[in-house]
Amino acid sequence: MKTLKRVSFSATVFLGAVFLAVLVSFLLTPRPALSQGTGTPITGYFWSDTIGWIDLNCSNSGVCGTTPFGLSIDSSGNITGDAWSDSIGWVSANPSDLSGCPQGSCTATVSNGVLSGWLRALSGNTSQSGGWDGFISLSGSNYGVTESGGRFSGYAWGDVNVGWVDTEYAQTTYGTCTPAYICSGNTIEYKNSSCQVSAVTTCTSPAFCSAGSNQCLYPVISPNPSGNLTGNLQVVPNLVNPGSTVSVYWNVSNAQSCTVTGTNGNSWSGLSSPSTGETSSPITTQTTYTLSCQAYGTSPNVVESQTVNLTPVYKEI
Repeated sequence: MKTLKRVSFSATVFLGAVFLAVLVSFLLTPRPALSQGTGTPITGYFWSDTIGWIDLNCSNSGVCGTTPFGLSIDSSGNITGDAWSDSIGWVSANPSDLSGCPQGSCTATVSNGVLSGWLRALSGNTSQSGGWDGFISLSGSNYGVTESGGRFSGYAWGDVNVGWVDTEYAQTTYGTCTPAYICSGNTIEYKNSSCQVSAVTTCTSPAFCSAGSNQCLYPVISPNPSGNLTGNLQVVPNLVNPGSTVSVYWNVSNAQSCTVTGTNGNSWSGLSSPSTGETSSPITTQTTYTLSCQAYGTSPNVVESQTVNLTPVYKEI
């Protein structure tokens, strides 16, 4: 369990004098180039028992029209912008204000829900600050700030003048996602509410990944039309004199296999017939040809039939 460091009475009195001087200075001479950062805003507040609330975004108090400021997280996880404290003035996350931080990487970042780097009260290291550098550490030994599901938790440390900074009153939409199945090439992945991605399975062709599905999908058997031919089973002609032959056509894609059988004993296999069709044996009676195609996976199979009829034979009585 973290032990909170208490600020002595003398330090508190000294700090009060510093805060008063800083506040007057900042009210009379505002920060010339306020920044809201670029990216997803952090809203709400940080709290310090020593200095009170740190306002993280101008939207909290509705002053963005006149005093735009706020912390944001960009697509790379870098935190930029300014926050405001009535006690210590502007608190910056801009890299240009963080150079010379006490140790480690100065840039404030969030990665996999863990914050690191520094913030800095710009009133630090001034003639009124008594040598205080203004730095606030986002992580350290046995303490740190984390973010999960858009909510912050944990403590930052601002040394004797700021003390522990509670982050539980801050929130962001950065790092929050609507759970969904997504595709990375032909691999199905699951993205959870914290935007963490895990692989589900990889689809092997002809199976494919489709966003929103947790299973590999398979193509549906489809005909390939060409000229007067539809790609579906066709028998030309379908009315013949007894003893004549017919041409049988078909041409499909996305099937494992296809066979065409006739009630007269004809049989062929393959996803398509020759361009001139398969030639039947002589037709001596009504004959039905059936195309049967086996689909991949859970796609529907295809079964089609065409019938050849004989022309009437007239006899004199």
